[in-house]
Amino acid sequence: MSNNPRLRRALAAATCALTVCGAAACGDSAANGGAPAVLKVGLPPSEANADLQAKFAPITDLIATGSGKPVEVKPTSDYLSIVEAMRSGLIDVAAFSPFPTPLAEAVAGVTPLVVAKGAAYSSVFVCRTDTGIDSIDDLRGRKIAFVDAGSTSGNYIPKLLLKRAGINPDTDIEGSYAGGHDTAQLAVKQGSVDCAADARSSYQTMVDKGVIDGSTQRVVAESDPIPVSLVIIARKDLDPALEQGIVDSFVDGDNAAALGVVKATSFEKATAADFDLFRDAASELGVNLEELSRK
Repeated sequence: MSNNPRLRRALAAATCALTVCGAAACGDSAANGGAPAVLKVGLPPSEANADLQAKFAPITDLIATGSGKPVEVKPTSDYLSIVEAMRSGLIDVAAFSPFPTPLAEAVAGVTPLVVAKGAAYSSVFVCRTDTGIDSIDDLRGRKIAFVDAGSTSGNYIPKLLLKRAGINPDTDIEGSYAGGHDTAQLAVKQGSVDCAADARSSYQTMVDKGVIDGSTQRVVAESDPIPVSLVIIARKDLDPALEQGIVDSFVDGDNAAALGVVKATSFEKATAADFDLFRDAASELGVNLEELSRK
């Protein structure tokens, strides 16, 4: 049995209460077969930013171009709600996080289409300087805000760092989910937690914009670079011709603006090997994908 109770609870909540949209409001894309008239595209929980759709427009434009279909964007509350929405046929294609992609494959039968590579992408622990925390070893017993249960840079990789430092992420810290990268950092600034687990790029953006002060809120630990920064996934039974068109659009099309969104250097057709690191990390964390697929 998985020893990750937070993830089990989060997946159960996503299964019981779909937060992306109600079936009556969205309709069921699966009911239209593998080639719906309009593609419903799920966007990840990112910064607490009203301009999320505009930020990801180059991504959704490539999906529309490649599929030859108009798209309807569906911002989501967390990654696990995307999984359940795709299993229910309420979302056709989504921009997704790399670590939970094997989970989405196991739970919802999704197909990874495209991966973004080459981004300067890592996880960090950011702490207030007045806490006296200088390294990951000082995090035991502290309050830490993670992003959400499906986030690669804001949940899985930071917990892997804790585990490798001999700190049990379920029992040796006081962890909570902030719901977004920005909100995790703001929780540190406001003093409700000591540290945030976040993507280095999100932290740096907030420092550059003056939202947080880098002299009072600093990185105390950082992961190795994460090789995949974004995945485009498709729901089970989507028309293979649509899937191939989306792949071609990202890999061979006019993708410069979309690469800029994720600060990557290339889009590549997804392969099983792209997720070996994340499967291995899931095993190390005790996340049993076969068990979760039965939830």
